[in-house]
Formats: sequence, C-alpha cells, structure tokens
Amino acid sequence: MIGNITQFWRLTRELDIGSLREAFERPVSLRVLGSDGRIADRVARLIEPDPQAGEVTTGLLGVDRGERADAYIAAIASPLEAEARRHVSDLSVSEAPLLVVQAEEASGMLVLGIPDDRLVTLGAFESDEEVRDRLFKSLVAAAPEVMLSAGRRHPLLREPVAQHLIRDTSRVNAQFAALSSLPANLPIVGGLVGDVADLLVLTKNQVLLLFKLAGLYGRDVQLGPELVAEVLPVVGGAFVWRTAARALVGLLPSMLGLLPKTLVAYTGTYVVGNTARYYYRFGRKPPPEMLRELREEAARLASATLGRLPGR
Repeated sequence: MIGNITQFWRLTRELDIGSLREAFERPVSLRVLGSDGRIADRVARLIEPDPQAGEVTTGLLGVDRGERADAYIAAIASPLEAEARRHVSDLSVSEAPLLVVQAEEASGMLVLGIPDDRLVTLGAFESDEEVRDRLFKSLVAAAPEVMLSAGRRHPLLREPVAQHLIRDTSRVNAQFAALSSLPANLPIVGGLVGDVADLLVLTKNQVLLLFKLAGLYGRDVQLGPELVAEVLPVVGGAFVWRTAARALVGLLPSMLGLLPKTLVAYTGTYVVGNTARYYYRFGRKPPPEMLRELREEAARLASATLGRLPGR
C-alpha cells in the first residue's frame, strides 16, 4: 500500500505527530488504592517492581483521597468499610479510568458499578507472571491512552500495550474496509470512491500504528528522514504480499469481494504491526518462518473479528 518513500512522507506529514510525541513525553501517574497496605503494595509491584520509580504510588481506600492520578486501581483483599466503598464508587464515575483487582478470597464481594471487563481476580497460588498477563491486558483496555505513555516508561507494560495497539488498529481497518466496499455498488464512480478512501485511511492508520510502536519502544517520535528510513524496510516485505492479495480481491464482484477485502485489511495491518513490533524490540526484521506464523494467526483473529462486526 505504501508504494514509495514520497507517498509515505506525504501521508505521514498529514498526521499529528507533534501531539503523539507530547503524549509519549508526558509523565503519567498510576495510583493503587488498597483495602490494606499489603494488597496495594503487591499490585503496585506487579506493574513496577522498583518502588523508587515514583510513577506507581499506593494508598488506602477511604483514607487517601487527595492525590490525583491518570488511572486508578482499587486493590481489594477484604470486605470494605462504608467510606472505602464510597471511595470506590466515586472513582468509578470520575474521569480517570478505574480498574478493580480482587484477591481470590474477596472475589465474591459485590462491587457495584464496575463492568466485568474491569474486574481482575488474583488467584491465591498464581505466579506473578500469570497475574501480570491478565492485569496488564485489563489495564490497557481500560486506559489505552494512559498506557501509551506508561508503556514507554515501564518495560513490563510494553508488550501488552503493543498487542492492544496492533489488534485495535487491525480491527478498525477491517471495519473500514468493509464500509469502504459499499460505495463500489454505485455505478461508474463507486469503485473509485471506495478504492481511494481505502488507500488513504487504511494507510494512515498503519503509519500511525508504526509511529506509536516506535515511541513505545523508546524511539524519538520526530518526523524526519531517519525514522522514515528505519520504518520503510521493516514493513516493505509485508506490503508486497498485502498489495498482491488486494489486487486479486479486486478481480471479484464488489459484494463477493467485501469479505476477503476485509480479511486482507485486518491481516495486512496485523502483520505490518507485528513486524515493526519485533524490529523495535529486537533490532532486526523477523525471520520468514515467523512471518508465516503471523499470517496464520492474523487470519484466525480476522475471522473471529469478522464474526463480531455489526451487520455481518
């Protein structure tokens, strides 16, 4: 889809890279408020093992109300007093995102106003690695913008944030590819309108994803030849097969091509994102066998995503 460096440069200049850079450079604060100090400290250390880092602070529910944060985690290991319950209720309707973490012995306690996807249970015999996996996935889903900056500063958060960015962009591109296929049913101009919209929007979304991943893994997100030259070789191979697949889809009648076109949009974005993610993490392009595995995984995830699209 990105045919050459000139096209890449033109599309990238239309993005608000300055705001993205500011988002990465802005310090963020995560505050863990516990039913007691022990559970608060445990959850905080799952996110940031170094208590001196300063960006993950702790306090007690119902007691420490003064300090502001970009996102809150209520950590509960025992029944809450009335003031602590009111504190959780107030946090649930505040602008800052709230995640509730319950120790297994407190998992039966009713927490009103908290959606199930923002409740995480800590098993009594689970390892920190097992708990982190669930905790981070829920935290990223609850506060994606906050986690973008937090992931740059906290290495343990980077992989869950990267996974969320890639899957979310892949899903959005799949949805847009399906919508952009509808004008193709209009006579004369329909196909042209759909193709142009597809080209611009999907490519911009992919370019923005690449810059987010670059910033997440510590690169300086500044629009310049160095970053462009670094990104292009990473995604070049993935775009070759994606462009070929889209050309084949274009030979089908419009309505028959809608489903495979959507699959290609998801799969292409997923492979491009994970290729960049691997590069920024390890400093080299992924091996061919890994790319094959990524395509297979992307096809499986794309099929599941299509099943959830409205009006399928």
